[in-house]
Amino acid sequence: MDLMARRGPDDAGYWVSSDQRANLGFRRLAILDLSSAGHQPMVSGDGHSALVFNGEVYNFLEIRQELENQGIFFRSRSDTEVVLEALNLWGIAAIQRFNGMFALAWYSQRTCELVLARDHAGIKPLYYQLHAQHGLAFASQLNCLLHTPWGESSEIDLSAVHLYLRLHYFPPPYTLFKNVFQLEPGHYLRITPDGKVQKQAWWRLPRDPEPTLRGTQALEALTEALNNAVRRQRIADVPLGVFLSGGIDSPLVTAIARQQTDSSLKAFTIGNPGWWQDEAEAASAYAQVLDVDHHIHDISGIDAQQLINDVVEAQTEPFGDFSTIPTLLVSQAARTQMTVALSGDGGDELFFGYERPLSLMRNGRDFRWPWLIRAALYGAGKYHLGPKRSEAIIAPTPGHYYFGVNTRLKEQDIAAIAPQIAPLPPDFDLYYFDYYQGERHLANYSRYVEFYGQLQRGLKKVDMASMYHSLEVRVPLLDREVIEVSLQCDPFEAMENRTRKAHLRKLLSQHVPAESIPTPKRGFAVPLGDWFRHELRPLVEDTLYTSDLFTGVFDKAGIQAYCQAHFDGRADHKWGIWTLMMLQMWQKMHIKG
Repeated sequence: MDLMARRGPDDAGYWVSSDQRANLGFRRLAILDLSSAGHQPMVSGDGHSALVFNGEVYNFLEIRQELENQGIFFRSRSDTEVVLEALNLWGIAAIQRFNGMFALAWYSQRTCELVLARDHAGIKPLYYQLHAQHGLAFASQLNCLLHTPWGESSEIDLSAVHLYLRLHYFPPPYTLFKNVFQLEPGHYLRITPDGKVQKQAWWRLPRDPEPTLRGTQALEALTEALNNAVRRQRIADVPLGVFLSGGIDSPLVTAIARQQTDSSLKAFTIGNPGWWQDEAEAASAYAQVLDVDHHIHDISGIDAQQLINDVVEAQTEPFGDFSTIPTLLVSQAARTQMTVALSGDGGDELFFGYERPLSLMRNGRDFRWPWLIRAALYGAGKYHLGPKRSEAIIAPTPGHYYFGVNTRLKEQDIAAIAPQIAPLPPDFDLYYFDYYQGERHLANYSRYVEFYGQLQRGLKKVDMASMYHSLEVRVPLLDREVIEVSLQCDPFEAMENRTRKAHLRKLLSQHVPAESIPTPKRGFAVPLGDWFRHELRPLVEDTLYTSDLFTGVFDKAGIQAYCQAHFDGRADHKWGIWTLMMLQMWQKMHIKG
């Protein structure tokens, strides 16, 4: 619990079941009902069950009314008590009713069962460790599970490390350790009295939904869903504001939130003067039109040096996405004036905002042909003997294409850097693609792998960075109602005329001048490649050139050659260098420290 003090600085508590089988602990960040009535762990009114619950269930008022109609009396105004009493009355089936972001552990003293559950989109993290002799431990942070009463668990899973090097994060259910797992989004884990562990999905994104909404009908349905989502997610007993970028998603959330409030709305942006991806100017223009109280905080290479230790400390597991840096900074700035922030995460994954699906779809019809024909068509286009085609079609399958474009360290680099690394986990099948069933199937496949791939990395980053500063970040675009509507929208309308997120773009144009909405996606990034060649080069050399990364697995000479190619400008290895640094620095801080 002490390791999670930043995640919950307002209160702490623990509870032991009457049968001594379950021990629950909690650190609280008070958002709803700031009184002691919201204390956790929370015991049900009848004393039959107890709950620890991280996050928010946004439709708690509707569920509360249902429960009150059943004769249940509430002692607080918190959503935690609603979740507890719903589970106490309806059991595991209650999880299906929750629209929110959460990780929870619920123990029933009647059945002597423990249930762990995670929200539909994986917004809130949940890790668990299985121990053959002692049982199960769980936490919101991986590093907590290095310090259970059963002793340190640090047997490295080298297959998962290989996956981390490829994707620069650990996708669920994998972690750095062999007997520690992430509970997947939309899943629950049930531990029975005899010690059996049963895992089951309670929600999954449909793989191939049939679109039913087009044109004006789609925009009207989205408008209603987004208005409802923002209204639900604005409920808080603490100050609330927004993250504001120069793109589409967070400005749309900001516009709706501003429309729903009479008071001033605070918005926060990270700027990077002189960097081509700096969005501060565009965000300022949005802020002026939307009439919000806008705060910009600039970042530089010097700031980055000072931030590195914070980055590693905030990362409760090794994590190789360097946009953690600006996310930490914007969270730190926002926390000075609010406890809850609304963000635009999820828009790219649900509404086709990346280049990947566009590249895949540009010549998607060609995937009906065998690879040799596709390779010939691509070659013909390359040498002006036919129409130019996307490079995506020369991948063996769309799955190979997606895995390839999401890879930061290529196989040949890994072979040089970590010659003794284990093969990839044999059960890793996120990017598996069986066979081509038409362009709509391909578009839906793309959204599915973005949701369970890129989105999981982004949510992990935001949770770690924001919780490090005790800031709760809510994501209206991942509200279950918004997701359901997005699945009904025609994906080809979302990508019409090769425009990304056309639906969200049209909605935003109802609030700001259409010409102010950017066409290319810039992203939330920093000039790390330049920093590595200058300000941060000594840190890279000090961290990696003397590296003792998992002795016998990594090769120091290979790592030095890889870094030197970047320093000399012969290659752009910033992603790989950062990924390696975070693994080494995390190991030193959490395992050897």
